[in-house]
Amino acid sequence: MAGSGPKPATWRRALAIAWPASLAAIVTPLLGLIDIAVLGRGADAIALAGASLGGAVISILYWSFGFLRMSLSGLSAQALGRGDDVQLRAYLLQGLSIGLAIGTALALLAEPIRAAGHVFLVETSKASSEAGAAMETYLRIRLFAAPAVLATTAILGWLTGQAKTVLLMAITASIAVINAVLSVVFVLELNQGIAGLAAATALSEVAGLLLGGLAVLWVTHRRGGVRQHWDISRARHGLGALMSLNRDIFLRTLLIDLVLLSFARIGAGFGDLTVAANHVLLNLVFTVTLLLDGPAIAAETYVGQALGAKTDKPRFFRAAWRETAKISAVQAMVLSLAMAVFGSALLGIIVGGGPDSGVVVAEAHRYLPWAMLMPLAVAGAYHLDGIYIGATRGAALRNTMALSALLFAATALVLVPLLDNHGLWLALLVFMLARGLFLMMGWKAFRAMVADERDAAPPSSAAEDLPK
Repeated sequence: MAGSGPKPATWRRALAIAWPASLAAIVTPLLGLIDIAVLGRGADAIALAGASLGGAVISILYWSFGFLRMSLSGLSAQALGRGDDVQLRAYLLQGLSIGLAIGTALALLAEPIRAAGHVFLVETSKASSEAGAAMETYLRIRLFAAPAVLATTAILGWLTGQAKTVLLMAITASIAVINAVLSVVFVLELNQGIAGLAAATALSEVAGLLLGGLAVLWVTHRRGGVRQHWDISRARHGLGALMSLNRDIFLRTLLIDLVLLSFARIGAGFGDLTVAANHVLLNLVFTVTLLLDGPAIAAETYVGQALGAKTDKPRFFRAAWRETAKISAVQAMVLSLAMAVFGSALLGIIVGGGPDSGVVVAEAHRYLPWAMLMPLAVAGAYHLDGIYIGATRGAALRNTMALSALLFAATALVLVPLLDNHGLWLALLVFMLARGLFLMMGWKAFRAMVADERDAAPPSSAAEDLPK
């Protein structure tokens, strides 16, 4: 298998990567839904609000460092396209080193992080002190697993670039199952409340790292041997370029997380009930829309391989974006329809039969129409994100996200005073649409990236067929 070259994307090949990647992508919000379901049956709205606030902080931390998955995905795909197995493994070593270092720093800074979260989300809002205390308990425990989480993120990115999305699905599904079982035991059986919930999630994340390590051993064994193609000097000397790309994607992801944290903060101004309802809906939206990450991950893989290929870049690139775009469009329409048909029933299932479940479901149902529109709003952004990540265009991702975040702030500033929580959801919808539109404005740069004087095709062929 070592040194094998890329193959052009087809509907069948792209779908084979996309569907397991779609299932793998929903694990993070699925963990949130598991938390809600368990707390909804064993606690009250205060605990749900605390989990919401704590989850917002965890999101801004872990998702901000999601650049590890994205940068390693694009770079690994390009190395695979070149047939450079030594560099492929060097990227893994780099990613693991960065992930463990950042995760350890987060674990050591747990108390300052908790304090900052309390000031921003509790003291300056209408969230209750009880919800704030629940949030602090949740954060203290979850952050113990930060090194495992970020090391696993690096492994998942490395696997993604090689189209090993079945392994992605297996690892992330296992994390979800372990978390669900431990949550039921700790919260419902042992009555440990939000502390038990956080412990269950942290333990499942540690288990995820162990499973990721096994996946690495399997892949390296299949691709040249576990002991072959390792070069520590290559990993050390190439670290600067990876850090530069990571910086841009970090800033891009940080902007997303700031928007989501602002969404939670503004929602907290409407009280604990609205916080809980928004948390339920947002986790449902993320679980559904992150299914669109599958076509985006397929785009990452095929675009990266196209740009790493020694010849015929235009043909590979054109096939990559076209075939994955078809899957994304179909999936978005199906998901939006599913939200319209099953959204109300899902809310009842998620929240369950706890003491405050009825009022939380009723409040969430008021804003359900916005959730129904989200798959259509985010499809373009997700797909184009995948193309840009595969091309390792970190600066463009950063800049377009900055514009979108500014638009969210301006829209929320105008609409929230007029429409209350409806205005907040509308501002989030505008933000998602803007992401795709701004990325489309930078599309012309790809024409230069795929041009290759070594390609045998004449100038009037594939390169001219790229979108204008």
